[in-house]
Amino acid sequence: MSRKEITVFISANYTPNSIRFSLPLKLARLLFVGVCTALLAVLIAGGLLISGVYRFSRLVYLNHRNRQLEEEFKKVVTLKERLELLEKEREKLARMLGVNLTPPPVDWSAATVESIVLPEWVKNQPWGSHPVPVLVPVTRYAISRTATTDHMAFDLACQKNSPVLAVADGIVTEKGVHPQFGRYLLIRHAQGYESYYGHLAGWLVEKGDTVRVGQKIGTVGMTGQASAPHLHLEIRKDGNLIDPAALLNF
Repeated sequence: MSRKEITVFISANYTPNSIRFSLPLKLARLLFVGVCTALLAVLIAGGLLISGVYRFSRLVYLNHRNRQLEEEFKKVVTLKERLELLEKEREKLARMLGVNLTPPPVDWSAATVESIVLPEWVKNQPWGSHPVPVLVPVTRYAISRTATTDHMAFDLACQKNSPVLAVADGIVTEKGVHPQFGRYLLIRHAQGYESYYGHLAGWLVEKGDTVRVGQKIGTVGMTGQASAPHLHLEIRKDGNLIDPAALLNF
């Protein structure tokens, strides 16, 4: 019985020299399987090496990013502590200067139901019939601060966007934004009286407009240095602040 072999001839061009060798078929098959296995192992090893390098570089990046986030978090905590310290200093300075930063929260269940309401028949009277302040400018409020020597005004806490009414017939002489009182209006009345309305959410009149007592001139807000909606009301006589309670029945 003849033996099965694989014969390999290797010859070069332009020369009679050649190499010839034979391999048993089983050995050739084993060599082929071995070579394929080796190639497969090399491919797997290369894939694992690439995956390992990627995972390692990813781990290095995540560690670096984690350190960055830790540093940023420390900065945020430090900034928060500084802001809290500045807020305490601001409150301390405000108390020293007698500045009211914000009225306390209002319990609406305990608020007055209604302030002085302008009688219906007054609306039919001509402009100028009520030349001096007579009307509380909001109809649902709670007094959060009364007039004192260092705060000659009334703070009336109201629901946001509640209508603000003119306290008397007059002319709008100023409309603007104040750093402390936010959006404001100043109305000039007769006999040297003026009324000032601060922390408004918006205006309903323009500078130079003629307004009547009870007319809507703006809405209650919390602009300026205020953290709760309220109206800052001042009454002036010949340029000097007076106690609004001297004229208005709160």
